[in-house]
Amino acid sequence: MCGIAGSVTWRNQGASLDTFDIARLAYRGPDALTTLASDALPQPPARIRWKLAHARLSILDLAANANQPMCTPDGRYWLVFNGEIYNNGPLRAELTGLGHRFTTDHSDSETLLHACIHWGKAALERLNGMFAFVFIDNLEGTLLAARDRMGIKPLYFRLADGVFSFASEPKAFTGPRRVNKPELLGFFNFLQVEGTATFYEGLEKLPAAHLLELRDGTAPRPQRWWHPLQAAPNGRDLGDARPCMDLLREAVDLQMVADVGVGTYLSGGLDSSVITALASKGHPVNTFSIGFEEGIPGYASELGHARAVADHLRTKHHPITISPEEYLLAQKRVFRILDEPIANSACGPLLLLSECARAEGVKVCLSGEGADELFIGYRHWHDARRVDNYLRTAPRWAWKALYPAMPLLRRRKPQWAAWMQRHLRHQYIIWGGIDAMGMQHQQALFSPGFMAQARDPYGIACASYDAPACRHADLLQRLSAFDLHFHLPEYLLARVDRMSMAASIEARVPFLDHRLVEQAMRLKLDLLTGPSGQKLALKQFARTLLPASIIDRPKVGFEVPMQKVLNAKEALRHRDLLLAMDDALGIYAPGFRKQLASGNITGKLLWPHFVLANWWNIHIAGN
Repeated sequence: MCGIAGSVTWRNQGASLDTFDIARLAYRGPDALTTLASDALPQPPARIRWKLAHARLSILDLAANANQPMCTPDGRYWLVFNGEIYNNGPLRAELTGLGHRFTTDHSDSETLLHACIHWGKAALERLNGMFAFVFIDNLEGTLLAARDRMGIKPLYFRLADGVFSFASEPKAFTGPRRVNKPELLGFFNFLQVEGTATFYEGLEKLPAAHLLELRDGTAPRPQRWWHPLQAAPNGRDLGDARPCMDLLREAVDLQMVADVGVGTYLSGGLDSSVITALASKGHPVNTFSIGFEEGIPGYASELGHARAVADHLRTKHHPITISPEEYLLAQKRVFRILDEPIANSACGPLLLLSECARAEGVKVCLSGEGADELFIGYRHWHDARRVDNYLRTAPRWAWKALYPAMPLLRRRKPQWAAWMQRHLRHQYIIWGGIDAMGMQHQQALFSPGFMAQARDPYGIACASYDAPACRHADLLQRLSAFDLHFHLPEYLLARVDRMSMAASIEARVPFLDHRLVEQAMRLKLDLLTGPSGQKLALKQFARTLLPASIIDRPKVGFEVPMQKVLNAKEALRHRDLLLAMDDALGIYAPGFRKQLASGNITGKLLWPHFVLANWWNIHIAGN
């Protein structure tokens, strides 16, 4: 796990390659910080010039000759790589049998280098892991960049003045920064931006499961190389969940491999508890949990549940209790770290957990992200399926005629009514795990000018739902596939990556082993949901590992008492910050701006605006 950066040019041979500063990513890899330029080689390449940089967090093969940038002995092939290849051993053995010779003891970076040499982009299909890398062939003057199937590791890029630059995070790029204003509306819809777009003009990101091939300075055009449903051409055809659970066991075993200490993030919920139970078999495991102090109205801590799991599994447990004031202090540190805003309220607590893990000598933590997307753990997804099935029992014109006479539905089930409205507009009724703010609500908040220049936030969502791989998919499969390649990479997984790396911790996500994903997407629905609840297959498997009190309790995400954190006093304290952002960007309607100025917008309603304003203040205004 590391930070990477670089710049490459083909046609503009006199161009400056000083387009990045790897020191800005030193926390991602404090064990070795290296920059190397092709001009410094004994025989500089004729077709390409480059500068590559790497910040290393040493996890596997701690020797110095496993540092990067990495090259072959003849200096032809070069690699910078962020991530882990979990099938490193078998892949290295196969390459050895094919005649490749290795100079490191067991570095997965060197294995990846030789895999790219031997198979080219076809090597991607053989990799089990999380990765973002750039591979260069000096002789041919070519570049291959790729991001892992699930988008666990980030990769940003830009092309300016004939120079292609890339980095693990936007902060590594030098030069002025301008807000990509048309994308901000999508932030309020999905708490992220879509596709290749970012919050900055001229800066793009490589989406999950995409690659770039560059030669002679051609414009970068990302290509998809994998889809979660490509192994499910016949829809849901698996009636046995046991192979999935065998793959989960294997994924955890593979991801426990490290030359450093390994622990888990343990919330006390089903997903992290299952991962911890599998990780602790035969291994001494450190577990880390966090929650708010008792006595906050409306807040129920999960620390007791996490302690019960830790006691049952006999882990070395490290609980952290924080106050709302300590939460805000941590979150303000988060705002400095995040050069793209992530409006996930668990960022601050995850940063504190990661710092605690590092202080205990742990450098790798396993996390439970992805289980809800695979095993359909979101209750509102099941509600949407019921509504969708019901709406299909009559033609749209009939529902359109009935809708005005359904005030009770709109009052008691506003989400159902919103789904019905989308159906009447010939749209899919639900847009994945985050659909934070509907378009009608936005029109009351934002200025007409801002709305007019904004990109349609549902454009890429529709394209994803209608992808060829979704041809035979049901609604829940489409939701899973959409979230796995949209919501997870740039929201939940981005949160995990940035907060763990800020503490120099490598976070791993066993539920997102691609083999498990492919199998889980094919499970028949009666294995996932029924009268007894949701996520049935995982719960049945968990009964061999955990007490029923953990398995059968209601699902609760990590809760932040936001009304207590962002109360009226805090809203007034940050009023000038919000108004200064609006002065610069002009996004709010006069009525909503007035509400912000009076401190009437608090708690969860204020949260996304508060997050965006802090990002603008630090990373755009430079404060």
